[in-house]
Amino acid sequence: MWPTGRNLPTSELGYLHVHTSFSIFAGYKTESACVSGNRNGYKYIWARPLGENVQQCLVALEAPECKAAPWTRSNHLGNTKGGLASNYTWTIPFIPSADTKQCVLRIRYNISTDDYDPFLTDSRVNNNIQEGIMSPVQQNPLVDIGAANIPLQLAINTAQFGRTFQDRSHTFTVRPRPSGQEKPRIFNLNVRGKRGNIVQVYPAVEYDFIPNDLHLKTSDRVHIQWTGSNTHKNGAPGGDGATGDAGEGTSGTDRHNIVQINNLLENFPVPYENSTMWESAEVVWIYNGLNNISPKNLALNMASSGYYRCFTAAECPGAQHADYIYGSGLGMSSTLGSSPASYEGALLKFKSGTYFYTCTRNNNFTNRSQKGAIYVD
Repeated sequence: MWPTGRNLPTSELGYLHVHTSFSIFAGYKTESACVSGNRNGYKYIWARPLGENVQQCLVALEAPECKAAPWTRSNHLGNTKGGLASNYTWTIPFIPSADTKQCVLRIRYNISTDDYDPFLTDSRVNNNIQEGIMSPVQQNPLVDIGAANIPLQLAINTAQFGRTFQDRSHTFTVRPRPSGQEKPRIFNLNVRGKRGNIVQVYPAVEYDFIPNDLHLKTSDRVHIQWTGSNTHKNGAPGGDGATGDAGEGTSGTDRHNIVQINNLLENFPVPYENSTMWESAEVVWIYNGLNNISPKNLALNMASSGYYRCFTAAECPGAQHADYIYGSGLGMSSTLGSSPASYEGALLKFKSGTYFYTCTRNNNFTNRSQKGAIYVD
C-alpha cells in the first residue's frame, strides 16, 4: 500500500475520530533546516516523537478529524440509506523519507446512549448505598409507568450499555510510491468481507468490493489489490454467526478476480474482444515488474488473480515469469483454487468512461453480489 485514499468501515452510530501519528523525516538533521524545509508542499516541525527522547524533524499533520458517523440502520451490518457500506475515506499520510513503514491501524467501535449524561457519568456515580448514590445504569431495571403500580422490566445489560463494543488492530505496510507517482491521488480498490453465507459471516459481511462505486479524475490512479487466506474454515462454535464456510472452490479458501460486465444488472462477463476497461487502462506499476503490458495481458492477469501474467513467453521474458505463461503447467482452476490467495495488484490510470466489473468466483446470484463500478471524469 502507498500513501493513498483508502475506505475504512465506520461504526453504526456515534462519532468517528481519526488521528494519525507524526511521521519522522530524517532528511533534515537540524532544527533550522527542518522548520524552513518544504517538500511536496508539506510543513515540518522540530519536536520529540512519542516514545523517543531526542527531538527530530517531523511532518506536521493536520488536526485529528472528529465527525458524526454516517447514519445506519441499527444492527444492519453498517449499511447506509443509499444501501452502501458506511465508510470513511482515509488519506494515508505522506512519508517523505521514502522508507517502507510498518503501520498499525486501530479501530474502536463505541456505542453510546442518551439515557444518562455521557460526559458527567463516570465511576463517581457507581452504585453506593452507604453514600446514597444510585447508578443511572441498572441491570434489567423495573420501571413503573403508573398503571396500577405494575412493574415492567427493561432489557438492559450493564456490560453492553454505553461502552467500547469492539477494539481491533490491524498491521499493514506503507511503501514508497513508484518513481514519478509522488503527486497524483491514488485510490485503493480492495475487497471486504469473508467467506460464508450471511448467517455464517455475521457480524461481518460476505465478499464485496470496496468501494463499490469509485469516482475518479483522469489524473488519478487506482491501486487494485486484495488479500486472502487458505485456512478460514469458520469451525465450531462459529463466533457470533453459524458454523460453516459456504462458498465456491475449496473449503476455507478466499479467491477474487476482476472481469468486466456490461452493467450492474448482468452477471455474465464481457468477452475481451467487446471489453473497454482494459483498453482504457494504463499500467503505471504492477507487482510482477513487467513493463509495456498489453491490455490483453492485463485482463488475463486480473481475471486469473495473478496465476497468468502473459499469453506468450515473448511478452514475459525472463525465467522469473516462465511459470506464469498461459498454457504452461497444469493449468488454472476454473474456480481460481490454483491462483494466489492474495493479489498485490497493479496501479492503473483510466481514461474517461464508466467501467463495471465483477468477480466470477464469488458473485453468486441470489446469494451474494460482488460487483463494482469505476466512474472516470
